[in-house]
Amino acid sequence: MRIFFLSALVLASCVGFGQKECFTPLPNAVERLSTDLKYLSSDKLEGRAPGEEGGNLAAYYIANQFSRLELPGVWRGDFLQPFEVPVDAVFGIDNVLSFDENELKLNEDYYPTRFTINGEVKGEAVYVKYGMVASEINYDDYKKLKPKKLEGKIFVMDVSSPDGIHPHSAYLKYHDLGDRITMAKEKGAIAVVLVNMDGSANDIAPTFKTLQSKGLPVVFVTNNEMAKKLKKAKNIDLQTEVTEKKITTYNVAAHLDNGAKKTVIIGAHYDHLGFGNRSSLAADKGKVIHNGADDNASGTAALIEIARNIAKNKEVFKAHNYVFVAFSAEEMGLLGSDYFVDSYEHIKDIKYMLNMDMVGRLEDMVLAVNGVGTSGIWRKLVEDSKCSEIKVKTSLSGVGPSDHTNFYYKDIPVLHFFTGTHSDYHKPSDDFEKLNIKGEAQVVDFILQVIYKSQRHRDMLFAKTTEASSAAPKFSVTLGVMPDYMYEGEGMRIDGVNDGKPAQKAGLITGDVVIQLGDVKVVDMMSYMKALGQFKKGDNAKVVVKRGKEKVTKEVKF
Repeated sequence: MRIFFLSALVLASCVGFGQKECFTPLPNAVERLSTDLKYLSSDKLEGRAPGEEGGNLAAYYIANQFSRLELPGVWRGDFLQPFEVPVDAVFGIDNVLSFDENELKLNEDYYPTRFTINGEVKGEAVYVKYGMVASEINYDDYKKLKPKKLEGKIFVMDVSSPDGIHPHSAYLKYHDLGDRITMAKEKGAIAVVLVNMDGSANDIAPTFKTLQSKGLPVVFVTNNEMAKKLKKAKNIDLQTEVTEKKITTYNVAAHLDNGAKKTVIIGAHYDHLGFGNRSSLAADKGKVIHNGADDNASGTAALIEIARNIAKNKEVFKAHNYVFVAFSAEEMGLLGSDYFVDSYEHIKDIKYMLNMDMVGRLEDMVLAVNGVGTSGIWRKLVEDSKCSEIKVKTSLSGVGPSDHTNFYYKDIPVLHFFTGTHSDYHKPSDDFEKLNIKGEAQVVDFILQVIYKSQRHRDMLFAKTTEASSAAPKFSVTLGVMPDYMYEGEGMRIDGVNDGKPAQKAGLITGDVVIQLGDVKVVDMMSYMKALGQFKKGDNAKVVVKRGKEKVTKEVKF
């Protein structure tokens, strides 16, 4: 039996919550969410990796749900927006590095870096130390090298700095290798050979997905004996050949056109890690399906359910047009949403964007809503949308590790909905059985109230926010834990401990609240990061945690 909702019936007074006028969602949400979640997080989809069969099956499923709602696709009726993403960079057989009478072996003695271009150069070598210029502290590696001695040369450059690579280096702002390579090119370099002489810096990663070329060949030498000889090298022969391997994946989007002036974007990413990739936090890096039930089958199922409610109550939601979009390649660096915002023709008509990423594990009725600082209207609107017992923890920033960030950078107000981290994050154990589906239905209800009540506001002016990342201390070590971002007490509560990392080896467990690290008292996330900034690889530190009613002291080695 099909149920028709009249506008007058869809508006209900929420008894006990200030007699607010609220939207009544479609009944049986838990059953529909459960059906969607079971499929999207099933082994059949093999972790929904972009470009793979499982990822494509997820895309087709989402498109089919939109089609059943009689919503047209965004791209001339098509639901799928194809785009290419890099998955690997492959070194060709034509890579060559030799100097004087020494010939180095690819992957054994050296390898190209992500900064390189493909090309062949021969020239005189010049050692430029760290390739740094820090005039305010009277340091210049090029000072004694005349411009004529630099022009057309191949620069040999150390990846470290005069006092090493660590958070307290006096040269911290000059550590960026990309900037140093760009400066080398400006000073006349035709290629750069990077070395790591004393081990005070990490080696450059031997694998990467995509090139970030600086306009000249750039390689890194891992053979320490060869690196030392390169300081005094006379002539270098260098040839680089790197090919980016790409795959095609799809954003999936449907459109409800109400003929309104403004459009609301409602989004979630549907991709995950497949059989596990570099982002997997599993102790065993073997080939195991990462189903990503919470990350982000939960957000995808919520997206579909919100689309159902709006599509079947068009008269109630007629003040805006709506685009429901499931992004791919979020786990690869927000690539799907980046492609969407750059290609969407009506970007200036967007009123706001809502993003759901990890909304499947509601605990204690607490929902994180990030981005309330991106418009002056958000705070009151979020408060007015509490038509149930759900509690809201807000943050201001419009920037975070999810797709709303790309909309924020287009000066669009955003909100990001999130039920918190957990120990199964980016592990094969993030499965359907661990979801709180009734809780997710309550999250969907809350988001629908936000959308419904936003219709009362004709204008929603964008506001820039101070990003926490710009003020956060820099650190080069990790404890190997998953912080509980929903925790509101004093200290930093551990929501998960990663296998084989310093915290686990020291005996820290999920639920511990870090209250001191080294000499720093930890009262919140910022002080925790400040404490981490004291240490470098190999250091030992005392860590004090609250474990229940007890205080426990452990020794951590980074």
